[in-house]
Amino acid sequence: MAGGLIIVPLILTCLTSAEQGFYYTFYSILALQVFLELGFGAVAIQMVAHEAAHLKIDLTSGAFGTAHYLDRFSATIRFVRKWYMLLSVLIGIFLFPAGFYFFSTSAGGSSAAWLGPWTIMVCVAAVGVFVNSLGSIVEGMGFVAEAVRVRLWGSATQIIFTIAGLLAGLRLYSVPIAGACALIINYNLVRRLLYSVIRETRKYGRNTRIDWRKDVLPFQWRIALSWMSGWFIFNAMVPVAFRQLGPEEAGRFGLAISISGFISAFASNWLSTKAAIWGQMASRNEWKQMDALFWKVTPQALCIAALASAGTVFIIPHLEEWIPRFAGRVPEWRVLLMLCSATVMNQILFAEAFYLRAHKREPFLANSVFLAAAMAIGLMCFSHSSVFSIASMYAVVLFLGGLVWGNIVFFYCRFHWHRDSVLLGNAPGGLY
Repeated sequence: MAGGLIIVPLILTCLTSAEQGFYYTFYSILALQVFLELGFGAVAIQMVAHEAAHLKIDLTSGAFGTAHYLDRFSATIRFVRKWYMLLSVLIGIFLFPAGFYFFSTSAGGSSAAWLGPWTIMVCVAAVGVFVNSLGSIVEGMGFVAEAVRVRLWGSATQIIFTIAGLLAGLRLYSVPIAGACALIINYNLVRRLLYSVIRETRKYGRNTRIDWRKDVLPFQWRIALSWMSGWFIFNAMVPVAFRQLGPEEAGRFGLAISISGFISAFASNWLSTKAAIWGQMASRNEWKQMDALFWKVTPQALCIAALASAGTVFIIPHLEEWIPRFAGRVPEWRVLLMLCSATVMNQILFAEAFYLRAHKREPFLANSVFLAAAMAIGLMCFSHSSVFSIASMYAVVLFLGGLVWGNIVFFYCRFHWHRDSVLLGNAPGGLY
């Protein structure tokens, strides 16, 4: 949080208004990697969690249990690592030309030196997805604190080097260089955590095959559609503003989305750190424990998001009054109000999604596709008007298609899945 508070004024001070637009648009274009990853990040955590639930795992001595579960566990880890090795290559091949075409053909594409920073950012993103997959394995095994500690060191490293780069005048190069430094830290930490477990289990599972079509696809294709829809819901707005309204307007809007996204990411830590725990509880049919944890952490995430959003709406728009050099660089309060309202609503949806996906199902698929379609139509209709129109459309669509519809889906699925499991005396009816 402290680093984020420092970086925002540095962006406004050390970058031009056009570079600010490129800065935030870079991240939105990089988010296109979900079309290649196909939602496997959430799938990997639940795959590992469901296998680890039947083992005793110690990060210093390895994993212990029956041969059957050790075979399944080891084969799952191999599967996850191979998938992400291939994904790293695909991201490098496809994302660079996608970004090159977008920026080189946009009207404001010549207003900043973007090619070098974009090249490095794509390379860092490509390697980063593999390193992050190792963190997903650690988290799936139930070592949530250790996984979060790795992300903490990586985030701290990235913030420190971003601040240093901006102050040193590296401009758009600051972020990719800082990302590369954080990547080195993350890799070494997570490799040390996994070393003993992988060493002790590598002899298992060599003849065990993870059937992607049977064991993964029924869950993954729904997650994939949800995540691809998520790009239209969360990431498409800034590139559209860049394309239609110019890099300066995209910079102000990107700052608003970045702040609301930071609030969302911070608050959702109370939820995301429970994903593997819920997965293991679901594997053991511990419904009461799942519910108790849900009703404990969801209000916490909601309150944190609400308090931070209120502070943002009241403080950020006044920065240009207090600091004249920020004039014309910060978003207006109406835009922040719409985006922060959506951020608060999202905490409820995130909690429900983590909870239900722990059953290795994806019931929010229809919601996600509807929201993506509504956002795509809305962006075509409002992209030429103003960013306030885009933000308002986003908040309304999220309320109707996300919050209202999502709550109906959550309570319906939770009731029927748990009731059916109790009646049948087994785990929730398979992967679908």
